[in-house]
Amino acid sequence: MKKISVALASPLLVLAAFVAILGIAVPVFAQGVPPAEICNGKDDNGDGVVDENLDCDHYLTYLLDKSIQPVTVTLSDQFIEPTDFTLTQIERLLNPVRKLHAGLAFIPKRPDLHYLAYRFQDPPSFAPRPVLIENQFERRDILITNPRYLLTPTGKRKAGIPIERLLSNLPPSAADRLIAAIVPPIPQNANHYLCYDVQPYDFVTGVSARDQFQNRQFEVIRGKYLCNPTEKTHNGKVSEIVDRENHLMCYEVLPHNQLNRKVITHDQFGIRSQTAVRTEEICLPTKKTHPTCERPNEDGTAVVFDKDSKYQNTGGQFVVVEPTLATVGQTADGTLMSTPDTHVNRTGTPATGETYTFDTEMLQLSLSGGGVKTLMAQGEIHTAPRTPGDPVQSFDTDMTRLQGQLPPGDPDFDLLRIVAGTGNGMPSPGHTTLTQLPNGNWNIDSFFDITYRIDFVGAPGGPYAGQSGSTTGTIRMQHVCPNQGTAGELHDGQ
Repeated sequence: MKKISVALASPLLVLAAFVAILGIAVPVFAQGVPPAEICNGKDDNGDGVVDENLDCDHYLTYLLDKSIQPVTVTLSDQFIEPTDFTLTQIERLLNPVRKLHAGLAFIPKRPDLHYLAYRFQDPPSFAPRPVLIENQFERRDILITNPRYLLTPTGKRKAGIPIERLLSNLPPSAADRLIAAIVPPIPQNANHYLCYDVQPYDFVTGVSARDQFQNRQFEVIRGKYLCNPTEKTHNGKVSEIVDRENHLMCYEVLPHNQLNRKVITHDQFGIRSQTAVRTEEICLPTKKTHPTCERPNEDGTAVVFDKDSKYQNTGGQFVVVEPTLATVGQTADGTLMSTPDTHVNRTGTPATGETYTFDTEMLQLSLSGGGVKTLMAQGEIHTAPRTPGDPVQSFDTDMTRLQGQLPPGDPDFDLLRIVAGTGNGMPSPGHTTLTQLPNGNWNIDSFFDITYRIDFVGAPGGPYAGQSGSTTGTIRMQHVCPNQGTAGELHDGQ
């Protein structure tokens, strides 16, 4: 718990009272909010306790690749309301590991707690979400994309016997005795996790890891997936979240060294003989928060669109070229953002509705086949009325007009043009929520469901020479913080 010095706090309180009485507007400097504790072997919040009240166990993951009879579970977490998932394969074993990095050693507090990672069959659609992660490796804005795994608390023991076949051939009393003698119990009082793929990014550092199978150096090369605490329901039994704050961020490591170690695992879904084939990832305890896109207060509200605004697709991709028998298709991720020459004009009022017109904006298309195309864009946005002064202002918006075109001289396209927006006959509704922050500024949460048409003509000598066409579709563009997608910040000693 944070300790506050009375000797330091009292003058500030006296000054604040004096200012309030006289009605004088003078700056008062806040003491600041201490950083939150993360698992890094340091006293982050300055209260004299290192890694206070945190679960700092790390895990090495191993490929299992074991098919199972489909199992249906209901999962819910911070992102997903209770939703049915079908499990069809066990793909990872997570082993507690002693990790040495940047001179700090982390020893498992619960060496009995392992996890099995169950792969989802046809997971439900999910709108990608930006989150901020922080662990001993890094502090970074990432984008989580698709549900990947369910992690279940698991007991594990090294063994080479075919336990499932043995149990099926024994009478119940003998099977019970065998289970008591050699099968590890299911760990209790532990989280389940719902893991999500993340938008890929490279990452380089080194780490030393030791568990029951190996003791060696690994190179950490890539962020792979983030695991959220989740509530799980199966056959009427609810497994509640034990620790809502602890998440796991898993990174691919090299080498993927072969092991082929035989183990017995025991979780809620049964007792199994498994083979840990090779090393895959290392998973770190991680703090996860939602990035705040902060805008300054302006007469009890905030500007909705300006030169700092940035929108990215979070639901689907732009279809640039439809695939055919003779044509390789191209899709693209899109980012709408300003350039040094962008001009935004704002008319109307928040109370009656506003219109934002912009030109020399940049629509950047990152093609699935490689390469980036930059279209110079113009457009118009309308907002419904809102009430300045309300702490939460939630209102409809509309992308009335959006059009952009690739400048001449591109080696792939003689023409690449996008037209979108309600005013162009393609409905593109949106919604914005402004939430006032403790400092008086505003967090903005905004999106548009943009219906578009893309026209293209292939350039001579390029991959689409002699070809042309048009595609239409609808895509969600979500407002992201200006620094969203930038490289992560390495922590001290990295």
